[in-house]
Formats: sequence, C-alpha cells, structure tokens
Amino acid sequence: FLSLDCGGTANHTDRLGIDWVGDDGYIKTGKATQVQNLGKYSQEFNSLRYFPSQKKSCYVIRGVVRGRKHMIRASFFYGNYNQKSSPPSFDLQFDGNSWMNVNTSSGGSLSWEVIYAPKRDNITVCVARTSPQHIPFISTLEIRELDPRMYNTDGTEDALLQWKRTAFGAKDIVR
Repeated sequence: FLSLDCGGTANHTDRLGIDWVGDDGYIKTGKATQVQNLGKYSQEFNSLRYFPSQKKSCYVIRGVVRGRKHMIRASFFYGNYNQKSSPPSFDLQFDGNSWMNVNTSSGGSLSWEVIYAPKRDNITVCVARTSPQHIPFISTLEIRELDPRMYNTDGTEDALLQWKRTAFGAKDIVR
C-alpha cells in the first residue's frame, strides 16, 4: 500500500491504521500549503499540493507490478486554501489516459478511483489545468495492488472507474 499525504510534511498513521507519507519523493513541482478548515476531516486532508505554474503536473509511482490490477484513489479537499472561496475544476489523468473532470466544491471532499493493470513498472497520476483561472490541486493519492482474483475482467486493457460507493447499513467507515 502507498498512501500519499499531498503537501504533507510528516508521516503519520490514521485512526484506521493506514500509514501516510509526504509526497516530496513522488513529484518535483507544485507548492504545499494548509487548508483553512483544519481538523474538519482526517489529518491528511489538512494539507494539499497545488500547481500554479504548470499546465499539467504528474506524480510518478515507481515499482508497481506490470500487468497486476491496482486501485488508484485521488482525493481533493479545497478547504479554501487560497482564501478566494472559488473552488477550481481541472482534469485528472492516469498513465496518459483521461480519467475525470474534477469539479471541487467548498462543501466537502471528493474522491475518484480507478482499477486497472499498468503496462509499465510505474503509474503516473496527473492533474491538468483546463482554464487559466482554475489552479489544480490534490489532497491525497492512494495506490493499492489488488489480489489477482479481484475484479476479474476479460482483458488487460480494461479499466474500472468508480461510479458510486454506498455502505448500506454501515454505522462506521468501511475501508
């Protein structure tokens, strides 16, 4: 498992036992900052990395097993980090493929997931500017290698995108 606290400076373990690390070793661009709504969510959502100068900025995750299915989850919490009360929208890409247009909000966090088998021994996750006024950012990035029997599909080219996740009857967070 790899759980990146984007913009975070200290490693920590959350209440679910997940170890979070800072993202400095995975990206060379962007600026780290804190959100205004500190403490509203888990510690890893107190910081983010934003990209004011680049049109496209990519995290490179090395050492993944080529051809094995991986779950990639990217999360975004605006938290009015720039004090403009204007949440941006931008594109999210993985390994050069269009993933999602991210429309952030002032009201909460967003997470997007994809499951696929990389063709190389690394995975790239990029945020790309779609408008000069909208600066992309990211709060967390998680990579999980999955058991080969999970999410069986007909081909290695298949990608599964999260549409919605509902925990029917669950009183606690299900991870």
